[in-house]
Amino acid sequence: MYDLIVIGDDLSSHVAAAVASQYGLSTVLIAESGLGDTFIIGDFVFNIDTTPITGLGSNQTLLSLFAELDIEPIERDGLLLNPSYQVILPKHRIDFFSDQESLVREMAREFPQLEVEINKFYDYTMKYSAVFSQWLRNHPFVQIHSIRDFGNFLKIVPALISHKLKAKKFNQTLMSNPSLKKVWEAQHALLSFGTDIQNSFSSSFLYSAPLRGLFYFEQGKQILFNALIKKIESTGGLYLSQCEISAIEKGRLINVNVTDKDGVSSTISAKKMIVSSKWNGMPLLTGRNKKISNSDWFRPVKITHYPFTIHLGVPKKCFPEKTAHHIAVVSEVNRDIHDDNLIILQLSMPQKNDVVSENKISMMATVFLPNDSEVWSRENLKAQAESMIDRLEFFLPFLKENIELFDVDKSIDISNNCRQIVNPKYHVRNSFFTGFAAKNNKTSFQNIYLSGASLLTDAGFEGEIISGINAASKVLTVDK
Repeated sequence: MYDLIVIGDDLSSHVAAAVASQYGLSTVLIAESGLGDTFIIGDFVFNIDTTPITGLGSNQTLLSLFAELDIEPIERDGLLLNPSYQVILPKHRIDFFSDQESLVREMAREFPQLEVEINKFYDYTMKYSAVFSQWLRNHPFVQIHSIRDFGNFLKIVPALISHKLKAKKFNQTLMSNPSLKKVWEAQHALLSFGTDIQNSFSSSFLYSAPLRGLFYFEQGKQILFNALIKKIESTGGLYLSQCEISAIEKGRLINVNVTDKDGVSSTISAKKMIVSSKWNGMPLLTGRNKKISNSDWFRPVKITHYPFTIHLGVPKKCFPEKTAHHIAVVSEVNRDIHDDNLIILQLSMPQKNDVVSENKISMMATVFLPNDSEVWSRENLKAQAESMIDRLEFFLPFLKENIELFDVDKSIDISNNCRQIVNPKYHVRNSFFTGFAAKNNKTSFQNIYLSGASLLTDAGFEGEIISGINAASKVLTVDK
């Protein structure tokens, strides 16, 4: 029997299992697909997730976690991106550099009449990002849970009010310039898992991402998964993959029926459980109720869009020099960003140990499609894939004729099979009192807790990590 069972293929679940295991709980992580984060198609290597990796700067979330878990630092294996990413519109291209002076200069090159406003925006963005980062460090659950939390929250209320006033003023600037507005919307879509928090206090944390630092790894997030799995196993934990959960018996003792890839069934028992909010087997827990948390009746989490990615192998000559690893391409400045008006590109630039030659690039192109079964029909996805290539042709005129690899059926299968790993877009109503979109990880069951990016969409990529830490922290606290 184990102290804890963690169910989930996503990064948050791996974090929760690693933290719990590090602090002495006998832990089993059940990652049913075990897909990890990398695929090889033909001779090209692709990452599953296009989400930029943040949190590896000094005293930032991911680096601090790895230090706490005594995991060998990984930032030396990565590339600190500069520019962090690019946003491309029909008449504009913005490089988001990692220092404010260069970034503002670049923005002023494209929007010279707004240089003063843009510089002021980044001044207060860095200021309020630091406030939110400090709040996250001291209150990782974000919302207020005690009188002490309330007292600390009152201390940042002046910053919240000041931010709201300044954000409102800058929003007026954006409303008067559709192109600049789309630049900001494209950034938000690239960095956030939410769809409607652009003017929240925590948005400063997201928009400061280029200045806080983005990292690129040849293995993508797989390097994080590998390090966490190694930690779980080194501390006596068990990692199970390529399996299927068929039943869960809830009670003071939790029993999980698991069938491995060879068809052999077994039962795993534990005192407590953490389950990813993205796990598609949630009905095994909720039954007819369909709500695993009481708070879902008042502030439900709604999945609005899922990512659909096509995988292309192309020559390096198709891209301009100094092309960033992450690119947000907006087709029209007067159309809603989530109305099939954004393509996010991730380029795997040639490295010394690449499988393919240095003149070839693995390219992932991602759109976020509505959570609608008709939209996700195979016929519609094939048409969508062709449309994406046609739209990219406007920005990359030599792309279509030079594609060396394009297996649309394989791309559709990957997108459908990886929903438990890659984050969709969520709509979460902000708390009336604090204005934060964070959700509690408690469930209707006394010994079952949640993890997952949907609990902390305010913090983007780092929110998924923090939600895993929070889930483990809750179990460890209760266990004492």
